[in-house]
Amino acid sequence: MTKAEIIEVLAKLGYKTIQHKKFGDLIEMDAEDAFVFSSIIGSSYLIYPYGITMKGRYEVFIHRALFSDGYYIYSPGLFGRNIEGKLIEENSADMLLKKYPAVFKNKKYIYIEDIKTKKLSNVENNIFNLIKSEKEDPSNYLVYKNFESGASAESLFEYLASMEFIKSGYITENQVPWFQQNLKHNGKTLQGGIPDFSAFHCRVSSYLKSLGIITENRGVSITLLPVIKNFRVIKNDDSIKTKTQYELIIGEVKSSKSSLAAATVQIKKYGEVQLANKLFTIIPNVADNQIDFVGEMFVENNTFKVKGSNVDITIDKDRQSHDDEWISNYIKILLLGNLPFKKIVDFIEIYRKNTNQTLLENYEAVHLLDAVIMTQDKYFFEYFIKN
Repeated sequence: MTKAEIIEVLAKLGYKTIQHKKFGDLIEMDAEDAFVFSSIIGSSYLIYPYGITMKGRYEVFIHRALFSDGYYIYSPGLFGRNIEGKLIEENSADMLLKKYPAVFKNKKYIYIEDIKTKKLSNVENNIFNLIKSEKEDPSNYLVYKNFESGASAESLFEYLASMEFIKSGYITENQVPWFQQNLKHNGKTLQGGIPDFSAFHCRVSSYLKSLGIITENRGVSITLLPVIKNFRVIKNDDSIKTKTQYELIIGEVKSSKSSLAAATVQIKKYGEVQLANKLFTIIPNVADNQIDFVGEMFVENNTFKVKGSNVDITIDKDRQSHDDEWISNYIKILLLGNLPFKKIVDFIEIYRKNTNQTLLENYEAVHLLDAVIMTQDKYFFEYFIKN
């Protein structure tokens, strides 16, 4: 897709197009939407001459407990480790606000540059200097490098898929914690890669509704959860008593029809796990993948479209129940990113006191996971609201 086509697709999502005398057409977003755009696509904020991205800052797990005999395998990202392996603050809401305050304020403008070579360019530095020469603030701009080779297309379609399902109240995620390797199921050893996109409902979705983070027709990108207090005032509406049933949607993204065969192989592997309720290929020029149980997401007339399958697929309710537990704990850990680090330590210590465990000078990731997993949702969210 060209710059002009991408701008039209984004405009049809409801974003305003601004005509700049030097840069041509720009997409205007508020600070929250721009954060999600950067965290999914990787676009750089021009806070520095060579930019800074919000992508890849919230990792907690590299794959689901389903694929690791029930174990929660921690990965530094949202929280880090020091050289002694102790838990430290890394990409929390407070830390990012302190390091990059410009990210969380003002309207932002997405500058799209068509690039014809696979080589990385210094386009960020060039645009940064041009903005400065116009007496404007570069920190209000993000740069999206649109490679003619298609190298940047997959992340764009992960973003478009997320926006589509957010409109229907789902929590969405790109680069899904999956990592399906040597999985024994139904007498088979299943192999697979990592899906590009998921949308889901889970047990704690009802709590997110009571906090005003999601509604029936407005979901959220999971990338926003650890920093959401920097954009919104979190409320607590106890009158919302909905119960949400687990549902998982998985999508495999490819940049063109030439990769349909590879997408077909991957999506069928994800289906063999019998965890996802719906499966999709996400390919810009494929409106019919010719797989009866797999739907399609695609672009037609510069409009992003979703066409679901009417064929039911086999799911394993027991596996879904276990995954509901895992993903609910995952979300709870992400939400802790909004608390001051001392309050997270306090949360661990309250749990350890209540279970007669020794208090420590410093804690490891395992202590955080233990506290979150073993604390009932009701008490977790009571603590979250108070702090």
